[in-house]
Amino acid sequence: MTQRTWLLLPLVAFGVMCRMSIVSRGILRLDVDRYEGEPCPLKNDGTGVCRKSSQCRQSVRNGERHCEFEGNEPVICCAMPPNVTYEAFTRVVQQACNSARGIDSKFDFHVIGDTVAAQVGEFPFVGLLMYENEQIRCGTSIISERFLLTAAHCITNKTRPIAVLLGTNEATDGDADRYETARVFRHKGYNSLTKQNDIALIELKSPIRMNSHIQPICLHTDLIDLPTTTNMTVMGWGIDNSDKTSNFLLKGTVNPILRSVCQSRFDNTIRKIKLSTNQMCALGDQNINGRATDTCEGDSGGPLVINHSGKYHLVGITSFGFGCGSEYFAGIYTRVSSYLDWIIERVWQK
Repeated sequence: MTQRTWLLLPLVAFGVMCRMSIVSRGILRLDVDRYEGEPCPLKNDGTGVCRKSSQCRQSVRNGERHCEFEGNEPVICCAMPPNVTYEAFTRVVQQACNSARGIDSKFDFHVIGDTVAAQVGEFPFVGLLMYENEQIRCGTSIISERFLLTAAHCITNKTRPIAVLLGTNEATDGDADRYETARVFRHKGYNSLTKQNDIALIELKSPIRMNSHIQPICLHTDLIDLPTTTNMTVMGWGIDNSDKTSNFLLKGTVNPILRSVCQSRFDNTIRKIKLSTNQMCALGDQNINGRATDTCEGDSGGPLVINHSGKYHLVGITSFGFGCGSEYFAGIYTRVSSYLDWIIERVWQK
């Protein structure tokens, strides 16, 4: 399984390695590739959501823009019904967030410029996906008692997670809570070349037994880019500063990088990368050896979080990068707030 190739180089590493064979591919008829469940611009300058034409007949008659094709059925930009608004999505997410535990004051929120081992229970929402091939690693986040959120590239037809370890900071912890996976939902718009829509849900066979070390995380709902001064925390069991897979959960601090700046840096590489509004870039300070805080191989699918009102909120999912720990190339993360309706439909509106 090929996954992201970086991590908190002073921090964590991504999951399945993903070499940078990224090329732009125009699949949609909109300016930016959009797939079912994603927000899209309506002809009247409003905001809609990509839906199958059979679910959006009025918009078909109005000649709305195409998003993609699902088999023989077009997916188009449909106006949201009055009872299905972005505000409605955020209300569902906020209700779920009410059950999430607040941040313990004894834990440091951020570690500037380098990575350190996380304490047990510091990030009660993070989990380590387990595969038959023990060399494969991906992170994940608890968002409800039955569902985990991770990267689409952590799941392939040949390589699927069989379980998740929760409530531990040690990959080889034999006493960690282990839950078997039941089903996976990989975003249909995921493109392994462009890394667009790199998001997936995992449903567990049995509900998670929550405790002080195992809790769900809130989902970030704001579509507006965070200020570049915002401190965000990344974590994972990936490649560390010694270029070895870490047995302990590592954490580090990164800051948002303007997408325009991030894009311009990738434009100068041989392998072109086209970033969308559904992705975000982040990078941290350099350590004494000149390696920037970043994610790396083995960290894929893991969480990018912020502290908001005393609780952690999931802002991004570790997706891919150009090497690990470069001071120039930022790590790329799937923007969670772009997929609220896709998540809610499968987790809370079943």
